[in-house]
Amino acid sequence: MAETIESSTDVLIIGAGPSGLMAAYWMARCGVGARVIDKKGTKVFRGHADGLRSRTLELLDSIGVAQRVLQEGHEVFSMTSWGPDENGKLCRQVTTDLEPSPPYAIAALSQGRIERFLLDAIAEHSNLEVEMGVIGESLEYDEGLESDPQAYPITLKLRTLSEEEASPAPAHGVSDRSLNHAVEGDDQKDTIQRRKHKFGTVETLKAKYVIGCDGAHSWTRKQLNIPFEGSTTDHIWGVIDIVPITNYPDIRRIGSLTNASGTVLIVPREKNLVRFYVPLQEEDEVSQKFDRLAVTLEAVRLRVKKIMSPFYFDFDVCDWWTVYQVGRRIAQTNAKGRVYLAGDAVHTHSPKVGMGLNMSMQDGFNIGWKVALVAKGLAKPSILDTYKSERYPLAEMLLDFDRQWSALFLQQERQKSHAAPVAQETLIAMRDVLRKTEHFSQGHTSYYRESPLVCKQSKAVAQHLTPGEKLVPVRLRSQANGLPSWTTKMLESDGRFRILLLAGDVRSRAQASRVWTCGDELARLLRQFTPAKNKLDSIIDVKAIHSAPFGDVELDMFPSVVYHFDENEGCDLTKVWSDSACNWGQQSDGKGYETWGVDRLRGGLIAMRPDQYIGWMGELEDVADLAHYFQGIFVKSEVRPML
Repeated sequence: MAETIESSTDVLIIGAGPSGLMAAYWMARCGVGARVIDKKGTKVFRGHADGLRSRTLELLDSIGVAQRVLQEGHEVFSMTSWGPDENGKLCRQVTTDLEPSPPYAIAALSQGRIERFLLDAIAEHSNLEVEMGVIGESLEYDEGLESDPQAYPITLKLRTLSEEEASPAPAHGVSDRSLNHAVEGDDQKDTIQRRKHKFGTVETLKAKYVIGCDGAHSWTRKQLNIPFEGSTTDHIWGVIDIVPITNYPDIRRIGSLTNASGTVLIVPREKNLVRFYVPLQEEDEVSQKFDRLAVTLEAVRLRVKKIMSPFYFDFDVCDWWTVYQVGRRIAQTNAKGRVYLAGDAVHTHSPKVGMGLNMSMQDGFNIGWKVALVAKGLAKPSILDTYKSERYPLAEMLLDFDRQWSALFLQQERQKSHAAPVAQETLIAMRDVLRKTEHFSQGHTSYYRESPLVCKQSKAVAQHLTPGEKLVPVRLRSQANGLPSWTTKMLESDGRFRILLLAGDVRSRAQASRVWTCGDELARLLRQFTPAKNKLDSIIDVKAIHSAPFGDVELDMFPSVVYHFDENEGCDLTKVWSDSACNWGQQSDGKGYETWGVDRLRGGLIAMRPDQYIGWMGELEDVADLAHYFQGIFVKSEVRPML
């Protein structure tokens, strides 16, 4: 007879892909009681999603793993499109250098390695581990308990799977056990299936919050009866990660190649790997009659060889391959009560746009810190409503972008046997769509609306920044040691809100007086929102960024809120930064204030959310208004004694 147990947790995350691990990171970092389950027997090791946009890399920098991604991955700086000329000869038709967006470009790296780095970041801050081989069998939601933050309105029945159930043979493609390449050394421990409970154990779990990151066929979404609306794509796609043997000259550039036989998308990867996306049907074939299960690796190889001709193409090493048909679908909502959906559980689209992994990870990042702060009792439950208003419109925009791009891609397919000038127009149109949507696709523009977390009525002290958008990264120098750092790393994702005290030119006596007065007011503000037993900067951290020359400024020129001596820990020397030029790196130009559009003398105040989005802006004298902003976010704390 199967063992039955009962338990509870503050937060349950269903699905241990990148979106689930991003959410789990926040639970680990904020010390929230949480569990993560996944129906798979082991983590992903090869294949799956692989493209990281610059905004996602910024987030990974804020949790300390971006450099690991760049060390192993392949950065992408240009794109090419090949097609037939007027004589039908295959030639390079469009070359596009991707617009730089410091500090990061696009990078390609296997999802398995991305998951490894996220798991390591989680382990650095907690003992939270993913429970593999666990599925949900039922989910019940008691709406009557929803308004009580201490209640557990969600009841789930979970079951622990056997090894065979958790790791079934794939319908197509290859299993991790039959890959050509050995699993990386730091992944070896995860190749062994481990269980928290023995096979067959049935667990009744009570949870305050559930985050469903369980993919396009989301069990969580189905339990909530949330419709998943849309349609399937026209073609079945084959995907292969291989070490190519070819004379195609742009094999290390991302791009596409189109001729009379079809189109392939080419994505260079780590370790000399290259990914090929290839439609497996001819244009006039009906997808419903296509037998996906009959596709073999050899069939995919021959399809790519045919399209790549007259270039030679072959391979001996295949790291991973699969066949799939992705629907352009969107869930009717991404939240129901205290249950939230993220990633592919909300939105799926074609592989042509290269944004699925990024949108998914950013979903998990967004809902993760909000649930963590509310579960800790620090933030008001009302901030959870902003997940829907912030992320759902982006899912709709993503599908709209996919429609535009796929229409042009299909048009290109239909023109593949036509004269080059017609195809050239389509290629140019595709390039124009990319340029118009670049800021959205890279995650630089998010269009977050007015909410308790976003004050759109803020004063424009930074003319090039907008509440509800991310802080534009700049490179600053630590006033303590002169070392430069990007703001993406400096503003670490540790669960704290931050106030950027843009101190301006503190050499001016009048400006220094403004800064010190503001510092005293900020200290009082922090006492208002910090629990009595916590350090003053444990909920809201203040960073000072001045605009004077580095050598003309000393740390003792700043108020105690950013330069305070502690008898046990000394001074925190990470709080004062200089926007001045540094010879270490071309991008340390000392023009951060100009990038943000801030007056170099007067400065200003910026309130930053834990995810590096701007919540509020104002003058140094507007601390009372800033306090009002935080009052809409945080649960009122005990009165903290004056220092």
